Amino acid sequence: MRKKRRRRKHTRGSSCLPLMILFIIVVGLPALLVRSCTVPFISPREVPLVCLWDVGQERLLSMTLEEYVQGVVAAEMPASFDLEALKVQAVAARTYAYRRIIRDERIPEHPEAHLSSDYQSGQAWISWDTFLERNGGSRGLTLQRKIRKAVKQTEGVVAFYDDEPILAVYHSTSGGRTENSEHYWSEALPYLRSVEDPFSSDSPMHYSTATIQLSNLAKVLEVDNVKNFKVVERYPSGRVKTVEVGEKWFSGREIRQRLSLRSTWFTAEILGNEMVFSVWGYGHGVGMSQYGAQGMAKKGYGYAEILQYYYQGIELKEAY
Repeated sequence: MRKKRRRRKHTRGSSCLPLMILFIIVVGLPALLVRSCTVPFISPREVPLVCLWDVGQERLLSMTLEEYVQGVVAAEMPASFDLEALKVQAVAARTYAYRRIIRDERIPEHPEAHLSSDYQSGQAWISWDTFLERNGGSRGLTLQRKIRKAVKQTEGVVAFYDDEPILAVYHSTSGGRTENSEHYWSEALPYLRSVEDPFSSDSPMHYSTATIQLSNLAKVLEVDNVKNFKVVERYPSGRVKTVEVGEKWFSGREIRQRLSLRSTWFTAEILGNEMVFSVWGYGHGVGMSQYGAQGMAKKGYGYAEILQYYYQGIELKEAY
């Protein structure tokens, strides 16, 4: 009797082996494939994979798009903002990344990565460890749950125009009106049109000033004399198109970049030995205004209404 029982026990163990092998093939192998950064095809039923170059750690990270979006929202928008504003940021961040993934666009310095954690290459990203270090204790955990909620409640939602994911650019503060895409970059995109933006007026960056010594200004602009600094032309939004200094001409964008001004919407006045710049807004001014999104959310607008205000004529769809 004992031998028979042992034999039956051995038989049960042997019969489980094929099931275990089948389980590994069906579940384990796809899981390994999903973690690869070189998967060329994205199933519409699966969350896409992001290959991210982490500038701080100088390493390549692999994560799902939803995990990536959480880190972008944590880095790009104050977590104290209204939940609907955080949803707006989540959709914009997801759309920006999704477009790069399906177009297989890569970071020039790190072609193995779709995106970088450096905001200068597109949009910022931070890890939860870094976020919790900056927002320690129970407050950090509360804000983390809030961000995760915003991302979860918009899971898979992407902004489209003519069935193509849009270039979902955004900035901090418009200063009162957003800008057409071709007035900061070269391409005119139908959904990146200038709109009135009274909603961002509560931003601490709505208006600011910057001062530079005339001698330093001359060095930066590589001219002999800056006392004839003149704004020659503006775009309809009010932002500077062209500046003349001496015999040189500069675009408003070039002046902003050389002088580290907050935006291209500025005036300039000489006071003594200094040039004083009055500046409206913060950022390139194209697309969604983050403080504008917060202002609209506080007035009761939902995230879809906010997105469709700043990105003209778009549709919101579940991409996966």
